[in-house]
Amino acid sequence: MLNQSFSADNFRRILDLENRKGVYLEGHFFPSLNKITENIKQCNNDIREKRRNKPRLHDELKNLYEKRKELKEKKEEQLNAELQKVTDKIVVSTFKVAIDKKDIPNGKSLYIVRNSPEYYFTMKQLQSNLSRLFNVKQANRSEIVSQVKVLLNDGFPKYVIRTDIDDFYENIPQEPLIKKIKGNNLMTPFSRKILIHILNKYKELSGSDKGIPRGIGISAYLAELYMRDIDKDLMSLKGISYYARYVDDIIIIFTPISTGQSRGYLDEVKEVVAKFKLNLNDTKTCSFDLQSNKQMYRLDYLGYEISFGKGILKTKLTEKRITKYKNRIDSAFDHYLNLCNINEKEARKLLVKRIRFLTGNTRLKNNKENILVGIYYSNCQLTEKEDLISLDDYLRTKINNTIKLDRLQKRLKKYNFKEGFEAKRFSPFKTHELKKIMEIWN
Repeated sequence: MLNQSFSADNFRRILDLENRKGVYLEGHFFPSLNKITENIKQCNNDIREKRRNKPRLHDELKNLYEKRKELKEKKEEQLNAELQKVTDKIVVSTFKVAIDKKDIPNGKSLYIVRNSPEYYFTMKQLQSNLSRLFNVKQANRSEIVSQVKVLLNDGFPKYVIRTDIDDFYENIPQEPLIKKIKGNNLMTPFSRKILIHILNKYKELSGSDKGIPRGIGISAYLAELYMRDIDKDLMSLKGISYYARYVDDIIIIFTPISTGQSRGYLDEVKEVVAKFKLNLNDTKTCSFDLQSNKQMYRLDYLGYEISFGKGILKTKLTEKRITKYKNRIDSAFDHYLNLCNINEKEARKLLVKRIRFLTGNTRLKNNKENILVGIYYSNCQLTEKEDLISLDDYLRTKINNTIKLDRLQKRLKKYNFKEGFEAKRFSPFKTHELKKIMEIWN
């Protein structure tokens, strides 16, 4: 039986996991621990200093080790007490997660859980429960693109559909989702209660009787859970040779039994999706009949523009992805100009780090999967380099037009997208540095 309890022990596991990812929850939620944490750090510094001394003063070192042990035990005791307070707030019958709606100009509304330890740990435990009980996980983007590239270029006759769900999060029906949750006898009543409360709160804030809250962590798990039956029905369609879905981006490849066969493949897909009270996004739906394969086609999928046909296959970045990089460059320089008026030295350091981050690659520190991200690792299926050269031209123009200091100009011009991609240039960043770098782009 999985431990789904909203307990201090489980919250401690969550805290340790987040700390390993570089998310320092103790300092954020429990400031009363800051003083003892500083004392432990000072004790560590003293130990290092004594260890460097020769001859070493073993009695003094022994005393410092004992002091550190006592401090850690005291901190552990205080931390457990704080986590127990959080638990006590959650397990009362009147507990509800506080959610707010945030309207985004020209975008879909986001929903945010209020910043409080009881809400934070509740949502994290709920995500853990959903993930483990239903074995929910997201597909691998790069793996899907790699497989699709091989299939599109193999020369065999096929029919390809690329589509996504119209207003995916906003249109998922709640009733069958709740039925699926209630139907899992392993989920505790308390977990069900919190989930149903969140869905009801979304109804209240959105004014709609369908949908799940975009922006809240558990929604990704709920969406994956709902899509399982759709995946199953789509994969059972006659003649399917490949099916993949990344969130709501879907690609399906049919292999016709005989060439020239007439069949409404897209209509069949629409019918399956409609059965589950969802619709395809017509503006993002396209299909290709490759039974003759005598012309070139273009497919935008998961950040790549894939050109294929006549035995040729090329991948470029989509215009949307290029624009995203340019917007991040613009934001980095805008922030530099604003911060210059307050702290010019800090502004310079941050700008260099942001450009180094954008044009290079790094590892998400302390992530248990050791995820590599960056211009190569986030775009490793790219075959054509023109877009990278274009981004380098854009960056160089931005440097020339914005930066007046020759020394800073020279330093920034050392970094470029093409070299970062081809050489897989790697730049290590500490967790707090990554957080600072990313804050203007979130």
